[in-house]
Amino acid sequence: MVDSPAKHLRRKAWWTRWGAVGAALVLVGGGTAVMVAFRGASAKTRALDPATATTTTVDAQAVAAIQEATARLAASVTMSPPFGSTSVEPHSSVTVRTSFGNLALVQVTGPSRALIAGAMSSDSRRWQSTGLLVPDTTYHVSVTVIRPDGLSAERNGTFTTRPATETVSASLFPYGHMIVGVGQPVVIRFDRDIDSAAAQAAVLSHFVVAESEPVPGGWHWFSPDELHFRPRSYWPAGEQVTVTSDLSGWYAGGGVWGKGRVTASFEVDHARVSVANLITHEMTVTLDGRVVATYPLSGGRPQYPTMNGTHIVLDEEPVVHMVSSTVGIPVNSPDGYDEYVYDDVHISDSGEYVHAAPWSVADQGFINVSHGCINISPPDAQAFMDFSRIGDVVTVVGSPRPPAPGDHGVMDWSTPWSQWTPGAVRAMAPSATWAPGPVAAPTATPAAPSPTETSTTSTTTVPKPTTTVPKTTTTVPKTTTTTATTTTPTATSTTSTSGTTR
Repeated sequence: MVDSPAKHLRRKAWWTRWGAVGAALVLVGGGTAVMVAFRGASAKTRALDPATATTTTVDAQAVAAIQEATARLAASVTMSPPFGSTSVEPHSSVTVRTSFGNLALVQVTGPSRALIAGAMSSDSRRWQSTGLLVPDTTYHVSVTVIRPDGLSAERNGTFTTRPATETVSASLFPYGHMIVGVGQPVVIRFDRDIDSAAAQAAVLSHFVVAESEPVPGGWHWFSPDELHFRPRSYWPAGEQVTVTSDLSGWYAGGGVWGKGRVTASFEVDHARVSVANLITHEMTVTLDGRVVATYPLSGGRPQYPTMNGTHIVLDEEPVVHMVSSTVGIPVNSPDGYDEYVYDDVHISDSGEYVHAAPWSVADQGFINVSHGCINISPPDAQAFMDFSRIGDVVTVVGSPRPPAPGDHGVMDWSTPWSQWTPGAVRAMAPSATWAPGPVAAPTATPAAPSPTETSTTSTTTVPKPTTTVPKTTTTVPKTTTTTATTTTPTATSTTSTSGTTR
């Protein structure tokens, strides 16, 4: 079909106004691909005789000139680090510039096509990333630049960050579906100190806490290598908790990057909460809110007071070798001791236990004569140890000694909730195969007779024999932060602030 003269004039006017439109793929230095786009502001047009022509042809030389101009425009885009770089330093920034034209679009994408955030300068000639680059990752860069006359070009390339040379990992406690008491915190130990406040805040998003009965919880850093999570109030009995740690992509500062993924699960048993009152000299034991036993006790004497506050059970031992020199009391002094003590429930780093004390039975219920421990009778101590588990709550009231900062027995529940950072909690389906089992309530012995004036060191009960090798606490006592996992390095034991009281 041949254009009529009128149609030909209209077609010629359209081409004159818009010119030819086209695009081509061009390679610039380093193998970077450039998409060039052009329209005929600079193109020459030529009309054919309307009697014989069916189309209009763009001058090939004009197209080549546009392609060359567009390639130059694309080549004006530079990046730091340069396109194609490898071994780029993680945690560095990306800067894209153009020496001619304006940056219309800059996209830097990492794994899963996640965009790296950035900001454009006011003149649209410079873009700089604000997001974090992580180690051992290839990033894709796409840049569109445009000239004032409408000519545009796109430049694409990649760069790769180097692997991390220094890493930090973490271990979690409790783990392995341990069954714990309602006061047990989640303890996270890092294998190196995290001194940066920004890094301490950023790592919280790398932990996921899931609960079968979601309750409010929060995070608190107790030292540069120790982070805790606890509920606002005690865990509900029967709670099931899973904590997942994935430190990939976390920058810990100083060129150190997080490494490793760990999952730890635990279950919460019945609520065993006891109150040791040093004024009434009585210990009340409850199970799920019901009083199940009341024990006469003798707490720390005035010069060696028991620590006040909400303690948690750190561990239990059938026998502990207690030596007074570990708490600064010479063994050969009038207050010294070096003996094996039975049925021990450990409640502080400073060496406090609820334990059998046959030497102070006559004082229990009437006067505080110990070196800081909670003394109860041998039958009561055996019953209480059999009843207790890690994470149970033992609250001491009526003592002049405040909770010691940094003591794992008291620090979680003595730190005000206002100092904890609220944490997100996810719901999870509870396991139908677990629920708190039945508990045999401890029995209490009859009240002790009134003491005589010289009864403070009397004893009529011979300590029961044991075939267990005694534990000596002249070294560091075991605490709840002696953690281990099968997927990350085991955390080291927490150093005790002292040895053992009695």
